[in-house]
Amino acid sequence: MRELLMILRKEFIHIWRDRITLLLVLALPIVLVLFFGFTISTEIKNAKISVLDLSNDSKSKILLNKIAASNYFQIVSYPNSESEIDFDFKNKNIKLAIIIPSNFENKLEVEKKATIQVISDVSDINVASVLNSYFRVIINDFLNENYVTNSEAATFEVITQMLYNPEMKSVYMFVPGIIALIMIIVTALMTSITLAREKETGSMRMLLITPVKKVYIIIGKIIPYMLLSFICTLLIIIISVWVFNMPVEGNLAFLLFLCFVFMLTSASFGMIISALVRTQLDAMMVTMMGLFLPTVLLSGFLFPLDNMPQLFQVLAHFFPAKWFIIAIKDVMIKGSGFMEIWKYLLILFIMACILITISLIRIDKKE
Repeated sequence: MRELLMILRKEFIHIWRDRITLLLVLALPIVLVLFFGFTISTEIKNAKISVLDLSNDSKSKILLNKIAASNYFQIVSYPNSESEIDFDFKNKNIKLAIIIPSNFENKLEVEKKATIQVISDVSDINVASVLNSYFRVIINDFLNENYVTNSEAATFEVITQMLYNPEMKSVYMFVPGIIALIMIIVTALMTSITLAREKETGSMRMLLITPVKKVYIIIGKIIPYMLLSFICTLLIIIISVWVFNMPVEGNLAFLLFLCFVFMLTSASFGMIISALVRTQLDAMMVTMMGLFLPTVLLSGFLFPLDNMPQLFQVLAHFFPAKWFIIAIKDVMIKGSGFMEIWKYLLILFIMACILITISLIRIDKKE
């Protein structure tokens, strides 16, 4: 019994001394409950939409006021023609466009029937389905409040146009997210573990005292994993195109360049994590909790960011996967080019430069 108590005492002391691992283990259930509790929701609020009002009469204004007053939609644009709607989808990230026909009031009052066209971004099937159902609820409320009489009631015909994913294939939604997750696992995780292993075994100190430049040492460590990540990305794209018939509407070379920038950013996160921890286990746990989990929950890959609490929306800005998934969806599905996604590329590049610089300085000081 005494021997057992000695072993238990030794293990508890070991756990207590490894403060990072202890903190991560205790924080994991709290973080998971908070993340999943606040992020998993089918409700969508303040989705960005555009409205083209060709009638501009009293009834169309009543309908628009009802749409704007709801918590479901946020009208961010009033285009003057249908040609401007495509610009809004690519540059303002709208999820829905509503076209109210000319003579709207007259058609409701006299003909008792009006047709409204809805253009929906179906690159995310779940979001598109929910938003279309919200709009139909608003339409029904509008009719009940304005045209429920003893005489023949007015009706709406809603014509829905499916944009970017007319066949409503789920592959359009998960392929960009899978690419981001693979890059995080292969590039960030393996980079952090590799550099942490070099520190843990003492070989990093030996490398740094050689005439080889510190930058070359770090580059030599991360390039193999970036190459593996690049190969995995190519395989995912090939399978998506040849097996699931997913189109690549944008330039393929530009798409691969975008993936390279994200790989560089992922590697920089792996570098900063390895610079902050002492062991491989710590590097793996920090990467999984601090980068992989937010990539799943805070990137818009599985759950819409718009319906999350404001704090989580702000936190999402600091994780590269959010910007990458927006950009790669725009390139692959919408056919966007550099002018449409340059700001996302810039954000990823700035993140990489800052983290690489901090990592090199910290590694130099510690070693």
